Amino acid sequence: FGIKLAPNMSWFKADTKGLENNGSSIGYTFGLITEFPIGASGNYRFGTGLFLNNIGGKYLRSVEYKDVIDGPVLKKDLATDFRTSYIEIPLTFKLMTNEIGYMRYYGQLGFGAAYNIRAKADQDSPVFDATGNYVLRFEKLEDEDIQSSIQPVRASLIVGAGMEYNFSGSTTLQAGVTYNNGFTNTLRKVTVGDKKAKGFQNYLELNLAVFF
Repeated sequence: FGIKLAPNMSWFKADTKGLENNGSSIGYTFGLITEFPIGASGNYRFGTGLFLNNIGGKYLRSVEYKDVIDGPVLKKDLATDFRTSYIEIPLTFKLMTNEIGYMRYYGQLGFGAAYNIRAKADQDSPVFDATGNYVLRFEKLEDEDIQSSIQPVRASLIVGAGMEYNFSGSTTLQAGVTYNNGFTNTLRKVTVGDKKAKGFQNYLELNLAVFF
């Protein structure tokens, strides 16, 4: 058993025309991690844990609107910078080398299942006239609760590599790089024109853990 702390850089991968990535975000993951050796050599391990995963994303969403009666159709890109928190349970398989000095090197592959518990965003929002048909202006909303616009479940592919250093007995420091590729749509109730918006959250993390 051990404790994991991992700073990460996340980004949003758009999959709908009129929706595009607008930069990366910095976040972190922390929680409990555990591994179970498979076989007598200890070169194969099944790993899991319980993490609080904080990742974000930034995107531009193209909208069409009118600002006067019988006026021309205008276009504008609305920016959204969102931050999400998930409870995540990974299921991974790790392949280890034999000990070289005090070091062992590994590759890791598996899946992640996460449940959304929080979503906030800074975003551009239109202000309509009394009829609701014409846009008077756009305003910046800060720290808005957008949990209803985020899918409750996120599934991902996990790929990683790194090394372990044994201090003494069972006390081991692990350091590595992990790529977490989301393959379920992040957004819900978000549209681009008459189409449902679709995009994915991906992130790269510096994985630091101590096993006891």
